[in-house]
Amino acid sequence: MGVLTFFKQGLGVSILAELILHRTNYRLALRPTVPAVSRTIAAGYRDRNSLPIASKYFIDSLVKRAEELP
Repeated sequence: MGVLTFFKQGLGVSILAELILHRTNYRLALRPTVPAVSRTIAAGYRDRNSLPIASKYFIDSLVKRAEELP
């Protein structure tokens, strides 16, 4: 069972990424945290040249859009 299923049953409270909340059709009460919570996004790899092309494009996209990410 996922955490949102527990919410649907009125059984839980949790802190979730905002992006997940925009993709659900559950009725949720959203509250900001005080102080605000932040997280670091990281991508780890041993050798960029051995990565699949899709992974290279994904990493490039993250780096380009880092300032736009919530």
